Amino acid sequence: MDFKSAQYRFNSGTEADKSELLKDILAIANSWREGTCYILLGFKDQRPHPAEVVGIQDSIDDSRIQQFVNSKVKPKLTFRYEEHLYEERTVGIIIIPKQKRPFYLASAYGKLKSNVVYVRRGSSTDEAEPVETIAMANEDTGHGNPKVELVLMTPENKELPSTFAHTYLQFTEEFPDFERPRKPRSPFDPPEFVGLDRDNRDFWREYGEYTRLNQALIALRFVLINRSNVQLSNSKLEVTVEAMDSQPVQMLAGSDLPDEPKPTWNISNHLYLQEVLAKKDVNLKVDESGRTPICHIRLGSLLPGEQARSELLAILPQAPGRLRLGVRVLGGELTTPIEEEHLIETTGKVLSLDFEGYKKSLFAERGR
Repeated sequence: MDFKSAQYRFNSGTEADKSELLKDILAIANSWREGTCYILLGFKDQRPHPAEVVGIQDSIDDSRIQQFVNSKVKPKLTFRYEEHLYEERTVGIIIIPKQKRPFYLASAYGKLKSNVVYVRRGSSTDEAEPVETIAMANEDTGHGNPKVELVLMTPENKELPSTFAHTYLQFTEEFPDFERPRKPRSPFDPPEFVGLDRDNRDFWREYGEYTRLNQALIALRFVLINRSNVQLSNSKLEVTVEAMDSQPVQMLAGSDLPDEPKPTWNISNHLYLQEVLAKKDVNLKVDESGRTPICHIRLGSLLPGEQARSELLAILPQAPGRLRLGVRVLGGELTTPIEEEHLIETTGKVLSLDFEGYKKSLFAERGR
């Protein structure tokens, strides 16, 4: 990591000014490290104390920096530039994943020489020795993009099948309120205790939804394995589901699936629900703000040979048909996302029920 208190003089800078940007990016890209490195702009270095946020004044477009750097650097260097608002100040970040080295300039530019490998040593930049340049190439041989393996598993940790047979419930009417039958009271009965337990008036509606979801549920988790000999940092999955036969389909985080409803409501149930909501997994979220819902799953950094397991994702088709599961694997050391497709077929029948029909099917199921 490197700190710069001011923005690089790029927009109206001389060759000497712009070569400072080139030198720092080259030195960081050639540095000896295990994961992604960062150049932070708008931070005043105060080590060993935390850096002071001072912000930057000038903004630079990422595409201009990309074009400038890759028109001069060999081989092609993967990086990106971002600007963010932090503590009410604008800061810049140059993000450089670990990738195959060494990098150098094909032609001299500004203060920089051609065919020289610049490397970071502590807080200074130096020219690498020939033996050091050879060591870089030897260390990175065969690295390229990290090799990862993605496995889809059931909640029981078995490989996810490609076919599911379900019953898909559709309700033809709104279910009524739930009320327990009550015995007639006499003047000699003790006063009725109005306490914690009360009828759950939504019980039938909640139980209908609970049954509908569980009848159609496809629950899965993702296992990402780092098969390479370099670390994969900040790994993340992006998951989409496409209904190939136009059947309605929904994605939910497994933690959002409802528990089996109870006919009575108790204050302790409410407190338990609050505890559950407080413990919801924040590393798996379904974003429905766009045209196509996307599930974002963050798995963190994986050492060579290490694996990470996601929380459960619930896929809920409302009719039989084929589903295309699209998965993008992202990581700090991946120059481009890895994209996979998995096909799932669901079979079975759609069952339309009114309230009485639902109760009969429910009691028949319980009587088996």
